[in-house]
Amino acid sequence: MSVPAIRPALSVVMPTYQDPQCLALTLKALTRQTLAPERFEVIVVRDGGSFDGYAAALAEGAGLRLRVLELPGRKGRSAARNAGARRAAAPLLVFLDADSWAVPDLLERHLAWHSTPGNAAVLIGRRDEIGLADLPAVLAGESHTIARAFPHGGDLRFATGLPDDNDWLQAGWVIAYTHNVSLSSALFAQVGGYREAFGLSYGVEDVELFYRVDRSLPDGVNFGYDDEARVVHLPHHKNITRNWMEMKANFQQAAKLYPCLEWELLTAVMGYEAIRRILHYRALIDECVERSACAIGPAVARLAGQVRGPRTLWIGTGRAGSGLPASALTFDYAAPIGPANFHLLGVAPPMPPGSLDAVVSVDFWRYLLWPELCQFISASLALAGEVHLVATADATPGMCAADPQTLDYLRQAQAAEYAAELRAVEGLGDVLTLRARQAATSAARRVPGQVAPRARPPALAPGRSPTPG
Repeated sequence: MSVPAIRPALSVVMPTYQDPQCLALTLKALTRQTLAPERFEVIVVRDGGSFDGYAAALAEGAGLRLRVLELPGRKGRSAARNAGARRAAAPLLVFLDADSWAVPDLLERHLAWHSTPGNAAVLIGRRDEIGLADLPAVLAGESHTIARAFPHGGDLRFATGLPDDNDWLQAGWVIAYTHNVSLSSALFAQVGGYREAFGLSYGVEDVELFYRVDRSLPDGVNFGYDDEARVVHLPHHKNITRNWMEMKANFQQAAKLYPCLEWELLTAVMGYEAIRRILHYRALIDECVERSACAIGPAVARLAGQVRGPRTLWIGTGRAGSGLPASALTFDYAAPIGPANFHLLGVAPPMPPGSLDAVVSVDFWRYLLWPELCQFISASLALAGEVHLVATADATPGMCAADPQTLDYLRQAQAAEYAAELRAVEGLGDVLTLRARQAATSAARRVPGQVAPRARPPALAPGRSPTPG
């Protein structure tokens, strides 16, 4: 079939590595698209590996505007996708994987979305997971018979196979995976494409890319979702244990690049659940700031002389009027982010272990869900010898209770792991102090009022974030 040499409306970019059996089916599916073949091109990027099976696989794309790029040795999916995007001739990029078998109107739906004024800059499509049970339907090209629900179908990003509502699109970048997503080639180039430093490791390169895309655009909802723009994830071999380990390491790497609440949470939870928590804590931080809650100043006035040393992290709001020096380390949600101020929860802080003397959270700990509160306490005691949870008389709707019974229960719960002391501080409120047991034992041997010096490993200067790699 002869295809006219006109500029395509969209470019499909697909990396491939050792999966010709998937590529063959995906290319065949693209030949069945309702979008006319002269309106799109397909760029397949071979990321090294054996040539076995590829001649037959590429032959399944007969009739497509198909180009094949060969990378000189394996570079990883980020480099492969970047190479394909650089060669793309269309103003719209649709990223698929070689195992993303497309339903007939997939490309038409991506193009229609971006042709409609006012639509979001990025379109996320659906991906149904299938196993061998639905493979015969794929082989026969019968997309209408393929399951859309568990156990043989469903989009695993969503607990029920479908999103609950559209609120998640406020942080849609968290699950903007590159097996079915589109954006303009100009926007892709503007943010610099995929971060190739992830190399050959598995996962997160697409989440990190679309985080940068989101930050580059005006505030608002920059992602859309079309449940009918659908691909089917073809079965192929996976080393799931290795993939999870590499993905976790990549999330941690990205969290060092971006010391913010969103990436901090992504080191602990992923996918749709991460979005729920991100939106939850964003709303609570807004509440805290709007109500001028969690004031650091009174705690500084009454506790600064009682903590173990000068290197203290203060968590709350109002550092400007607290009397703290400019170099003091804070998580002040009402102040601009800077070298000594972060907007973090404290569940995965960027400072190295042992680099602080104490952590003081003024009421903000009362916003944390139980898993995050436990993680915050563990992370704080890795940073410092003690953590002080201050409960003032202040309260907002999102805070947990701070009555004596609740605080004493919290003390008992934490005493299973740490030395825990609950005391009232005049003019401030109640303070629950937790210490690692070894540090508490050493403190008990000291004469009351005597502060013993202790050696510390080299530390990150207070407030200095790690240099991006």
